[in-house]
Amino acid sequence: MANFLLVSHGEYAKATKASVEMIAGEQKNVKAIAFKQTMNQDDLLEEITKVASEFDEAPTILVDIAGGTPANTAQRYQQKHPDVAVYSGLSMPLMLAVVMGTPMDEAIKQTIDNMAPVGLTKKKEEKPVKVVKKEEKPNKNVTLTPHTMQNVRIDERLIHGQVATMWTNALKLNRIMVVGDDIVKNDVLKTGLKTACPHGVHLSILTAHGAARRINSGKYVGQTVLLLVKNPGVLRQLVDFDVKLPEINVGNMSTKPHSRQVAKSVAVLDKDVEDFEYLDQKGCHIYHQMVPSEPKEDFMEMIK
Repeated sequence: MANFLLVSHGEYAKATKASVEMIAGEQKNVKAIAFKQTMNQDDLLEEITKVASEFDEAPTILVDIAGGTPANTAQRYQQKHPDVAVYSGLSMPLMLAVVMGTPMDEAIKQTIDNMAPVGLTKKKEEKPVKVVKKEEKPNKNVTLTPHTMQNVRIDERLIHGQVATMWTNALKLNRIMVVGDDIVKNDVLKTGLKTACPHGVHLSILTAHGAARRINSGKYVGQTVLLLVKNPGVLRQLVDFDVKLPEINVGNMSTKPHSRQVAKSVAVLDKDVEDFEYLDQKGCHIYHQMVPSEPKEDFMEMIK
């Protein structure tokens, strides 16, 4: 019997397993992991490795969305365990099909077919869509000086579900720039970032010095770029390289030994606080905003 490991943001994977078992009975060959906001990708990888080892044979991993942290982390696990298959699109219909022995390709087809109007819902007749060509508005970033970056986010998960979907759409990104000397040296992480980057969005993975040189040369003028880093120390480097960062969004910094929680998704070390204070003194407006729909909160007040 095939084994399945479900991984999702929050309790979705565990809830899906429980719902499937209401219909199909206990599934000893299915295990589920919840990715929590206080976890980072390394924490999740450790949990996946631990739970996967409990199976007698390598499991198939099912994650919720492509490009999210569960998917990116599952791919990191897959690189060391190439016999493991990873699929996105975790759902109850899909799980019901595979636990009944349906091959995955057929189960996916059945799941797609399962998405249909039910009851009295009538399918509306499709009317021809009149295409109206809109006049293109000038990109606001064109008028910026070359050494200024408008969209800057600290997010330890880098490119994951929130970035790949909500922030990419809200900012209408052309490019995501991931900056960090350690990231450039990590081939596994770079592969994961390339896979997670949304379709149609360019990706740059650069050292702090390399990023500053390109920004200051005006290479990205006319593009809408999101600059992503794991911690404020990288932004401190960029500021010292004369890159202007008018606003910095602190999105996600995971809990670590000796860190203190200042928001649901943000924990800081003393070194982080020192770097934030440095950036604040350099004129950067630092705020906390997990997703575009939430209000901005003054981050310097949060870390006092």
